[in-house]
Amino acid sequence: MTDQDKFLRYINDHYLLLKNKYRKFCKEKDYDWDEDIYSDTILKCYEAIERKGKLEDTTPQGFENYFFRSFKQNIQREKQYCRVSKRDLNIKSDDINQLYEDWYNYNKDSSTSKIKNDMFKDFAVLYIMSTVEDNFDNEHFYLFKLKMLCPDMTYKKLAAKTKVKGSRQKVVNVKNWLKDNVTKEDVNKAFYQLYGNLL
Repeated sequence: MTDQDKFLRYINDHYLLLKNKYRKFCKEKDYDWDEDIYSDTILKCYEAIERKGKLEDTTPQGFENYFFRSFKQNIQREKQYCRVSKRDLNIKSDDINQLYEDWYNYNKDSSTSKIKNDMFKDFAVLYIMSTVEDNFDNEHFYLFKLKMLCPDMTYKKLAAKTKVKGSRQKVVNVKNWLKDNVTKEDVNKAFYQLYGNLL
């Protein structure tokens, strides 16, 4: 079992106990308790351990010390973030959507431009998939499509799901071929040929 999984198991087994302990800590230190920060800290710790590959102290006390230091730091940092320091508490949550819409329309692209951008992104995906389908066999196309269109599809999951030997290399071969043979200009040109008169 990996260190990040051991950490997660420890947190799971002591979730409520730690939550109550940290809530009490916040009260004593006059910090605002925030359950989102508590939950987010668990995820951030897990990801950090996963990135490092290991944790120096994997005893229960080691896990708790690591988690507590991270939680304390996240609670203290929260007030520095713009979402907190710039928050206008005079605005009711019912008004947020309209205020955001007004701000977005003033500061960002128009809704027409957003539609155009969304259309282009969708078209680019279809164009690339069609190009791969035209230039590779069904197996390569299937593996590439699964890997690219499923956000959480790792190469390991792909191999387990498809049972295809060398599935990773086949996807890499397709990606390399696309880098060498398909440019952004190709996609732009095809998009404007098809939709130019509508835009």
